[in-house]
Amino acid sequence: MSDILSQEQIDALLNGIGDESSSSAPVKPELPAVDRNELIQNVFTLFCSQASTVISTVDNKKIVFTFESCEKANIETIKSKINAVSLSLKISFKSGFEGDCKLIIQKKDVAVLADLMVFGDGTAEYSEDHKDTIGELLNQVMGAFTTALGTEHGITASHNPIEVEECDLDNLSLQLDTYDMITIPLDMQDFWSSVAILLVSQEISDQLVSHVSSNDPSLSKADSFGLSMSEIDDLSKVTSFNSDSSSFTETSLSGTPVNAPRENIEMLLDIDLDVSIELGRSLLSIKRILELAPGSIVELDRMAGEPVDLLVNNKVVAKGEVVVIDEAFGIRIVSLVSPEERIKSLQ
Repeated sequence: MSDILSQEQIDALLNGIGDESSSSAPVKPELPAVDRNELIQNVFTLFCSQASTVISTVDNKKIVFTFESCEKANIETIKSKINAVSLSLKISFKSGFEGDCKLIIQKKDVAVLADLMVFGDGTAEYSEDHKDTIGELLNQVMGAFTTALGTEHGITASHNPIEVEECDLDNLSLQLDTYDMITIPLDMQDFWSSVAILLVSQEISDQLVSHVSSNDPSLSKADSFGLSMSEIDDLSKVTSFNSDSSSFTETSLSGTPVNAPRENIEMLLDIDLDVSIELGRSLLSIKRILELAPGSIVELDRMAGEPVDLLVNNKVVAKGEVVVIDEAFGIRIVSLVSPEERIKSLQ
């Protein structure tokens, strides 16, 4: 399919230009089957994102986990990527999924992560004490991941405590042909890089695909049409609607009125946008930046108590007050920019 939507596809998305005198049902676009690997990548990219955030916070270093590939598991590929003595961290679920996952990570990498967690410099040799540390670290990652699954995809799941054991690649007690293998490069800038392998039982993969494809319209519908943000913006320019009404009237690019039910417009409203909060800004000389050290204070250009900016795609759409919600930061909206300006911020 071309990346550019044709006029016919746009009209189909908005329910077609039907003959109003016809009694036939409105034309609905036929959506291609959702790609299984694409959905698995989407979910485990989320896992890598949560792992990066949690471990970077706990270890006080920027550590990046990246989704590289997903393929059928085989021992030759695992050995080509994991070439040192390793640990196997078993992930099982109390609820939400049947099946298990195993994270295979080299002991030397466990030593780096565990040493940083206890305020070391990441150069410690591996010890048996590191097993408990890496198990607790993955427990925190899984807690964040299952929460994100609920937020992003409407999936409710809870996991059991992580089980850590020695991993002998020559004697794996797994039926590998029933697992998907996800390769996860690990990187900490110029200090350290490595790779881990996440083995996911096909039971879990199938359940994830089923959940995500049925619960996430942005993946199963909008993505199948290849909608980009610019194309969504083009659609918004030919669409006029009242948010309190149950139906809409649009004008296609050919100038013909189109009647589109609310559910088709909502296909576009499910697209995710980046949202951030800006506390303030400051200008620092290069000399001042080089002098920064733990404990240094940088003064921002915003007064204490002054509302902060809420940005969508790096454009201000609202102002609000910072609040704490269950040990997490949030924002209470106190004022909004005009609806017209908010639409412009999506471009």
